[in-house]
Amino acid sequence: METRVSDELLKHLEGLAKLELKEEERIGLKKDIEEILQYMTLLDQVDFDEEEMITPVEKSLEPREDNFVQFEDSKLLIDLFPEREGNYLKVPRIYKEEK
Repeated sequence: METRVSDELLKHLEGLAKLELKEEERIGLKKDIEEILQYMTLLDQVDFDEEEMITPVEKSLEPREDNFVQFEDSKLLIDLFPEREGNYLKVPRIYKEEK
C-alpha cells in the first residue's frame, strides 16, 4: 500500500516545526516521511501472538563487576591539553558565580 503525503500536510508540519524549507529540502522530506509511513503500515500488518510478546531481555540484570584498568599514556594525554596546572587540566568555568 502506498502512503502519500500532501503538500498541504507538509506545509502544515513545516509551520508547526517553525521550519522554512527550500523546495528541494521539502521534496526530500516528503519522500522520507512517505517511506516512514509505508514502513509503519507494514508493521501494522504483522500479527503477533500474545505469548510471543515477552520481554526481549534475556541477560541477567545483575550489575557487572568493576575492573580497574590503568591508563598507560596519561602523561601524553596531559601534555596534549592546552592549559594545565601540574597534573590538573584547566577548563573554562561552566557556571556563573552568584553575587
